[in-house]
Amino acid sequence: MAASVTLEQVQLGSHWPFAWCHRWVRRPWAGATLAIALVVIGLAVRLAMGADAPAPLLPFYPAFVIAAFVGGRMPGYLAAVLSWILAFYLFLDPAQGWHLGRASAIAFAVFVPTSVIVLEVVHRLCRSAVALMALARRLEREARWQDGQRTELLGVIDELQAIYDQAPVGLGLLDADLKFTRINRALAEMNGFTAEEHLGRKVFDLLPDLRQSAEPVLRKVLDAGEVIRGVEISGETPARPGVKRTWSEVFYPVHSGDGERRGVGIFCVEITDLKQAQEREHLLTREVDHRAKNLLSVVQSIVRMTKPAGGVEEYRNSLQGRIAAINRAHSHLARHRWDGVPLGILVAEELEAYGIVMDMASDVRALVLNPAAAQALGMVLHELATNSAKYGALSTDGEVTFIGRWEKSSNDAEPMLACRWKERGGPAVAPPTRQGFGTRLIEGSVRQSLRGKVEYRFLPEGVECDMMLPRAIFLGSPAVAQN
Repeated sequence: MAASVTLEQVQLGSHWPFAWCHRWVRRPWAGATLAIALVVIGLAVRLAMGADAPAPLLPFYPAFVIAAFVGGRMPGYLAAVLSWILAFYLFLDPAQGWHLGRASAIAFAVFVPTSVIVLEVVHRLCRSAVALMALARRLEREARWQDGQRTELLGVIDELQAIYDQAPVGLGLLDADLKFTRINRALAEMNGFTAEEHLGRKVFDLLPDLRQSAEPVLRKVLDAGEVIRGVEISGETPARPGVKRTWSEVFYPVHSGDGERRGVGIFCVEITDLKQAQEREHLLTREVDHRAKNLLSVVQSIVRMTKPAGGVEEYRNSLQGRIAAINRAHSHLARHRWDGVPLGILVAEELEAYGIVMDMASDVRALVLNPAAAQALGMVLHELATNSAKYGALSTDGEVTFIGRWEKSSNDAEPMLACRWKERGGPAVAPPTRQGFGTRLIEGSVRQSLRGKVEYRFLPEGVECDMMLPRAIFLGSPAVAQN
């Protein structure tokens, strides 16, 4: 409305008569000159009308009217006074001794106050027109400024709306009845509904599983007007049915202009992955503690049972080799996140350095040992290779073959992995007169840690060791183990 009034006033001010209104009010000499010139023109017109003119004073009215319109009050009164003098002179009758006749005196008496009234009316009308045009210009400037402010404000609102809608955190607004009045896309996706489906509906009609944990907090914000931060809400939503999820939320009161609480604002971040990571970290910490204690127990047992039969250097080498075997098994387990170690990788790590031939099918190589079995079998393979390097085929130019096959005997309920250590081409073999620690370690590891069977054969052509390992110690293929 203000803009339309301003436009009309600007159009009024641009019309040519109004453009001259009080134009010379600050130029008094120009106004006075104009007044005199207008009076002279009025006198010329009056003389041209003759002595018997029906309205002898009429030519003088435009003089002071135009003078007051263009120059203001002072030029207008100057033109009026000059018009009075000339009119008085023209009313004098030489035949009557230069005296005014009765009719002329009455006409003159009416002319003077009338001209004053007309002059003042014109002057005030001009002042009003000037003030109106100034107001129009001011309103026009204000309208342009308001238009600019409104455009800027609309831009800011659009930007804030875009930020609100595209924010990576959940944002929403509930009224006093806990109905959604505003919601952004992130929170709508968390809940499993579109933003439009939320509006006007109560929060727990959409998310009934969250009522128990969330409703008391929302009521407290409405009743007490408190801002509650760090609230953890857990439950299921239609976005992921059957999956328990956790959110960290901030609830804050929303007030109207008169200070009355009219709803609750929601700031929501899903922390399901974070909570699961914390739980995994806690479990991993406990698992690491447990495995460290077990490892220390194994090392202590090895140290205690290893006998320095050949002196300090041999004792140290034997002890270091056994601990290194445990370390290699641990390294494999760490690389596989303690989900197990593929059998082929473990056997190759322990035996390839000795040039031992491995005869295992691809499905056998892909079998994944559980962590405890991997450590135990790594120790067994290390002991077999160490004994062969000291006393058997690896101490000369002989050959060692490691064979892995699935076999099932009549006494077994299910197939077992038959692993055979076979030496050929080494020194002559004779059955030992006593059982050393290495042999006891192999038999104890296979029978207790691996829950299998072990049999030594000391043949003249070379040592053979058969191990029968149950399926229970394997997790399956690497893909199955990862899943």
